[in-house]
Amino acid sequence: MNLSELKGDYDGFYSLGSNCYPAQRLERYGLRPYSGVIDWMYSNSVAGLVKLLNHRFDSFMHPANMVIEGTMFEGHNYSVRDCFYDIESVHDFLTSEQVEGYQRKLPEFRQTMERRVNRLLHKAEYCQKLLFVRLHASFVEASVLEGALAKLVKHQFRLLVVNPGPKTLHDLNWPLPHTCGLQLPIEWDAESDMIWNEVFRDIRYIAPSL
Repeated sequence: MNLSELKGDYDGFYSLGSNCYPAQRLERYGLRPYSGVIDWMYSNSVAGLVKLLNHRFDSFMHPANMVIEGTMFEGHNYSVRDCFYDIESVHDFLTSEQVEGYQRKLPEFRQTMERRVNRLLHKAEYCQKLLFVRLHASFVEASVLEGALAKLVKHQFRLLVVNPGPKTLHDLNWPLPHTCGLQLPIEWDAESDMIWNEVFRDIRYIAPSL
């Protein structure tokens, strides 16, 4: 699938990591009407992400699987890993609240996760056309990810995979039926913005009548 085939109307959008960048880009273009499950997390392992989709997010970020691994952002936040899915929460728990604060916040965090998971599963069941955006994945990884989404999503979907590149837009023309692979810059500057503007030109959010 190439970029021109990605254009069109969608009634749902989701970031699939690997960090906050895809969610921030979606938000900039008015394509993030709600929070996704892993918008603000680190999901560097595509295998872990595929497992998460195949398991339909079952027990995601369950306290039994969560481990504080360290701190992030100059020591302001805890890095908390779900060891089963190999995904890190890096924005949800403040070190200023110490470990006791982490434990106090767990019930609220779990409620937030449950709400976001239920919404995504509902969208996967009822939306007519979804767009997922993933930063960092090889062709083989994208193929496996596409297969996991095909099992999860009932109707149409597209997957946009972006890998970092120079200050130009390079369409990889991957021979995958639902996935567009691009190479482009992932900085926040005017030149990168112009390239991303072209990517999301003629991609529109149409709110579903659910």
